[in-house]
Amino acid sequence: MYNAKILGTSVGLIIGIVLVWLGPLEAFIVGLFALGGWLVGKYSSGEIPAIDIVLENLITRWTRRPRQ
Repeated sequence: MYNAKILGTSVGLIIGIVLVWLGPLEAFIVGLFALGGWLVGKYSSGEIPAIDIVLENLITRWTRRPRQ
């Protein structure tokens, strides 16, 4: 397993470099894309079952609506 201090220091260093290199707004956008990629990876590996539940509820609501 990874050492938490080394991992945290590495992540902090990378975030600091991105902030200095791109600026705060661009670093925030890069962070959002990184978070999105992480969520897609976790979902595709089946580690986030809550997304399946939410999607199933939304699809059943959309299909139950009466059509006009």
